[in-house]
Formats: sequence, C-alpha cells, structure tokens
Amino acid sequence: FVLQWVPKLMSVMKDVPCGRVFSCFMASCMLGSTMFGALMDRNVSVKRSMAGMLAAAATSLGCAAAFGTTPATLIAAFFAFEACVGLYFPSMGTLRSQYLPDEHRGVIMNLFQIPLNAIVIAVYTNQKRLGATGALWCSAASLFMAFLAQLRLNTIESKTA
Repeated sequence: FVLQWVPKLMSVMKDVPCGRVFSCFMASCMLGSTMFGALMDRNVSVKRSMAGMLAAAATSLGCAAAFGTTPATLIAAFFAFEACVGLYFPSMGTLRSQYLPDEHRGVIMNLFQIPLNAIVIAVYTNQKRLGATGALWCSAASLFMAFLAQLRLNTIESKTA
C-alpha cells in the first residue's frame, strides 16, 4: 500500500494533493487508534476486534483494486484502510504481549520481518507486471489470509477456554 497509493490515485486524478491526502491518512489512522480505546471500553475482545479489522482492511483494499475508478471511491477505501491501520497497532501490541514471552519477543518479531520483507520485495520487483491494481490485490489477499489466521486463533482459544 505504501508504495502504491500515489500511482493508483494518479491513475484517476491529474493532480494528486499528496500532502493533504497523507495528512488525512494520518487522521484516519488516529481515528482507528481511538476506536481501539472505545472497543476496549465496551469489553470487546482484542481477538474479535482484530478479526473484524483484518476483514475490513482486506475489503477496503479489495474495493480500491476492484472499484477504484474514481477519486472518491479510492480515497474512501484508502481512508478506511488507514483507520484499520490505526486499530492494528494497539491491537497487535496487546496480542504480542499476550502470546510472546518478553525474553523472546524481539527475536521472534525480527524473524517474522524476513518473510514480510521478501513479500514486499517480490511485489515491488514485479510492479510493472502487476501494476498498482495488482499490488493492491496482493495486499488484499494477504490481509484476507491474516483474517483467516486470526479466525483460527480465535477458534483455538475458544476450545481451550
């Protein structure tokens, strides 16, 4: 997403106000972080909110890829995605502290950066073949797989509780 939002917007707009769009992305991200606090105040489990956030993120990038032919559609999908990003960080921090022991957390997180970076490099090096829309589809598919993994985690936790 980070490498594709400008080219995708440029495909439907002549002059992209990158500064304004980016500042709105940051406001959307802050809205997502605020939603985390509101969800916790309502006693929504982090695992359930994480599953919903991953589904919403996959849907928003899927909509951007499939229906992103107008600036309004693209910007709305991107703002929704950025709100999901804002919800992701506090949710993931909570889950990390719950599942990863303190003494191994840094090593485990660094090891997970290797396949993540490999995926980013693979998509970036195939950018001409994929285009911005194809890269967004790759991101949406990855988020959908993360959603399925989160559902599996929720199921495992339900059976052991």
